[in-house]
This record gives sequence, structure tokens and C-alpha cells, in this order.
Amino acid sequence: MKKYHPAGTVLLFLLPSLLGFVIFILLPIISSGVLSFTNYSGGFSLDFIGFRNYIRAFSSPAFRHALGVTFRFVLFTVVLQIFFGLLFALILNRARRGRSLFRGIIVLPTVLSAVAVSLAFVLLFHPEKGPVNGFLQSAGLPPSPWLSSPKTALSTIIIVFLWQTFGYYMVIFLSGLQTIPPVLYDVADLDGSSRLQKLRLVTLPMLSPVMFFCLILAVIRAFQVFGQIYVMTGGQSGGGPAGATSVLVFDIYINGFTHFKFGYASAEAMILLAIVLTITLFQYRGQRRWVNYDLS
Repeated sequence: MKKYHPAGTVLLFLLPSLLGFVIFILLPIISSGVLSFTNYSGGFSLDFIGFRNYIRAFSSPAFRHALGVTFRFVLFTVVLQIFFGLLFALILNRARRGRSLFRGIIVLPTVLSAVAVSLAFVLLFHPEKGPVNGFLQSAGLPPSPWLSSPKTALSTIIIVFLWQTFGYYMVIFLSGLQTIPPVLYDVADLDGSSRLQKLRLVTLPMLSPVMFFCLILAVIRAFQVFGQIYVMTGGQSGGGPAGATSVLVFDIYINGFTHFKFGYASAEAMILLAIVLTITLFQYRGQRRWVNYDLS
């Protein structure tokens, strides 16, 4: 009987995923890194210009503005996703009836297309014919400009992004809550702990590994937001009123596929990669202070 080497068998099963990683992730990153040091704008000419694209990016008001918008978007969406995901998970974990129904309703938006959801909310938030403003007017409240004002455009997209994504983290938190040993709550009851004390002393420490995972995932996804910005704020000529929603990924898209400045866009992409990697490493090192892996 022919025997297979264990390492060779494992590599054989890993080969499809490894090829996919190399072709669709590693090679594009390397190519983008190389292009970031050139002034490539299409065609066959490729002139290396060193760090000029990076210097130009950090000295560009448009890039700094996009970076600021991105950080504001990430800050609000990550905090709200974790908060509402945990809140609804705690509520559904205590519910005895209708848990599956409400969990399905809340999770449903996460499987919908970002384009379809964005188009639906564009109609809902229409300043003149939208049902949301119609409801506000019928209630005696002034209508809101929503996506047409620099003061409300970004917050409107944050609301849509939050509505579509927080259910994903709710499911993860709910799974984590169901793995906490009930004996810990029994001991807390014997000590006379209140619900708030049990949340602070039992639930949150035991959920810290799940929360750490959700935090990293939420940060990475928030930095990658594009579909909602593109659809809800004007497509290629978008970015919201006065650039209020022009996040860094959208700015990369505009420079690369509208102005055909592929070298400069690649430099912006590498800066974004460095920012996300730095924040992820910072989170990974900081987990030692608050993440509890002792689940026994």
C-alpha cells in the first residue's frame, strides 16, 4: 500500500488556498508597492521616481482631508458596531422566545449587497421625496438634508454602514456568550453580585477574546469602506458635498481610475496598508493588558 508523506498531504490540501493568496493578495501588494515608486499612468512607460509619490501624498490637502475623514469614519463605526453588537447579543442571549427570529432579522442586512442597500437608502433619504423626511414633516419636525449637506453626509453613511454590519458582530458575541460557563454566574449570585457587576466582572472578561477579534475585524473593514461612499455620494464624481465623505479608499480609486495616476494611487494604497498594519499590531500587543484567555 502506497504511503503519503504527512507534510506533503497537508501542503496538497493547502495548495488551492495558497495559490489564491499568492495570486489575488500577495502579488497585487508587491505590484502596488513597486508602482508606488513610479509615475506610471498607463501604457508601457515606467519611470522610477523614488519617494516622490509619498512626499506628494503627505503634502496634499486632498490626501490629508481623506485621511481625516477615514479616521472619523473608523472611530465612530467601530465603537458603534461593537456597542450595538454586544448590546443586542446580551438582549437575545436572555430572551427565551423569538431568539432565532430576531437574530435572523438583525443578521439579514449583513448578507445583502452593499450596492443594493445603499441604493435603497438613497431613496429613503431623498431630501424631497424620501419617506424619512416625509415622516419627519408629518411629525412636525424639520426635514434633514441627509446626504446633500457636509454636516450630515458622513453621519448618514455611518448610520447605513452600522445598520448593515453590526448584526455580524452580534452573532459572534452571541456565540461567545453561550460558551461562558453558567457556574460563574452561580458563584456571582452567591456573592450577591448585581447584573451590572456580573456584566463587568464575569461577562466582559470572558468575552474579551471575542471582543478582541471583533475589534480587529471591525477596524480593518471600516478602513476598507468604499461601496456605500461610491453609491450614496455620486459615483466617480462623488465624495459627498465638499468632499465630506471622501475616505482614503475612495481617493485612491479617483486617482487611479479617474485621473489614471496609478503610481500615486499605489503610494496611497501602501500608506493605507501601513496604517492598518500598524493599528493591528498595536492592538495585538495591547491585548495582553485586557484580553483573558483563561476560560477554565
